[in-house]
Amino acid sequence: MKKLCLYILLCISFVQLKAQNGVVFKVKYLPNRNYQVSINVGMKINATLSGDTALISKLNSQGIKQPVNADLSMDMSGNMKSGALGADNTFPLNMDYKINKLSVTANGKQAPIPPKVTENNIKVTAHVNKDGQLTLDSAGGKKVNDTTEKKMRQMMDLVQKQIKFPDKPLKPGDSFTQGMPMNIPVSGNNIQLNGGVTYKLIRISDGKAYFDMIPAFNMDFKIKNTSISVTGTGTGKMVYSIKDNFPLSKEGSFDMKIKVTSDKLNVDGNAVITSTYTGTIN
Repeated sequence: MKKLCLYILLCISFVQLKAQNGVVFKVKYLPNRNYQVSINVGMKINATLSGDTALISKLNSQGIKQPVNADLSMDMSGNMKSGALGADNTFPLNMDYKINKLSVTANGKQAPIPPKVTENNIKVTAHVNKDGQLTLDSAGGKKVNDTTEKKMRQMMDLVQKQIKFPDKPLKPGDSFTQGMPMNIPVSGNNIQLNGGVTYKLIRISDGKAYFDMIPAFNMDFKIKNTSISVTGTGTGKMVYSIKDNFPLSKEGSFDMKIKVTSDKLNVDGNAVITSTYTGTIN
């Protein structure tokens, strides 16, 4: 649950901007705001398995035949409420997310989903400092202990320090690539992550900025005798509220290539991920 909370925090960080006399990219929450968001994600995977013949035969007997076609769909809604700015130039941020629907099928067969996935809310409390950086206070309704807080803070700091923003406004026709190369230590393994999004400002109208987006991503890591490589690129669009410093809508499509190599099983596959996001701010 805590990893999922952190994942949500990181994802939200990527979709925030600031605008002054144009559009300036910057991660920054605003105090005294209520954000209602809705997120829909779909994924279609086509993969071929190879390797140990006994293992492949066992998978075939369980209905996992070649090629493997899997579909995932998820609907999530959430609320983020920020408090008043304090004397120390920080303000609280309460997040409450819920997975309304989660469906996974493999070769046409529905996979069982634990009820608690859609029954429980994902709650996170944090503080935002004057630089827009987050400090986690609690996750899942439990206060973060010193060890967990240290690890999650290190991860948050790592991501937030890697994200660089231009210090000048963008005009229509201007573009900017927000890169994020990182080496993330996870359970004794290093995950090499090199990703980024190129934003192009198309127009500004009625207090909104309209962007085209081109994301690119590659990740390589090894766990024991298994090597995993994921690469991809895509397209997207975003409508951004200038006065609220927050996206109002976002949609995109992302094509990925997945390769897993191990002494028992190899996976060579492709995936298409589609997503839509809508938000209102009061």
